[in-house]
Amino acid sequence: MTRAIGIDVGGTKIAAGLVDTATGVVEARLERGTRPEREAAAVLGDCVAMAQRLAAGQPGVPIGVGVCELVDREGHTQSAQSIDWRETDVAGAFAAIGPAVVESDVRAAAVAEAQFGGGRGVDDLLFVIVRTGISCCLVLGGRAYAGAHGNAICFGAPPVEDAASGLALAAAGGRERAEDVLADRALDAVVESAAAALGAGLAWLVNALDPGMVVIGGGLGLVDRYRDLAVEAMRPMIFAHNSRDVAVAPAQLGADAGVIGAALAAVPR
Repeated sequence: MTRAIGIDVGGTKIAAGLVDTATGVVEARLERGTRPEREAAAVLGDCVAMAQRLAAGQPGVPIGVGVCELVDREGHTQSAQSIDWRETDVAGAFAAIGPAVVESDVRAAAVAEAQFGGGRGVDDLLFVIVRTGISCCLVLGGRAYAGAHGNAICFGAPPVEDAASGLALAAAGGRERAEDVLADRALDAVVESAAAALGAGLAWLVNALDPGMVVIGGGLGLVDRYRDLAVEAMRPMIFAHNSRDVAVAPAQLGADAGVIGAALAAVPR
């Protein structure tokens, strides 16, 4: 049995777990707020502290860090939407604990869902994560497609997340959180407009990639009402008739997808 630590660094929270990578079982889990307004070094310090707790008594345990930024094929962050680690040796910060790798959070979660979650048994899987931001990943034969530079995680021009993410929904509804907008039936038109934008983005992806299945995760993507509205908007915009009934399923691993996927990234395949 191979254990690894997976750390999922999102714009809202950091989740970390000790994972049995053979089964996907999270044996121990920690969570804390990201507070990305702090110095990037402070966020990294929290990640290291969580890894130290999880690695107690297991020297040399491999560590995978999934981050909500563009990450190139060599494991270097290339954007700073939430956390600016572009000039930081993230993997090196864990050297005293174990060998570490850095991966895009959506690629990590996509592989986890393909191996242990909603996409099991599907060769060509499109994974879309809808939360504070929105990103996507194509999984081919169990492996995440990264693109030439590692940038194949966002879609739309302008990005769909500008209209359909949790941040966008909260802003459009004049509320602090997307959950508050969803709970206010007076704002149904706002919700429907955002979901329609997401549906158009999903249709664009299905038209371009022709996946065998679409799995949607993330806090907002797992809200049945929002996801169903988006899928309803998506289907008429899919060009090929034999693709319009593409299976769409909610992610099954929930908040653990990123943790499990980050741990899988740390273990050579």
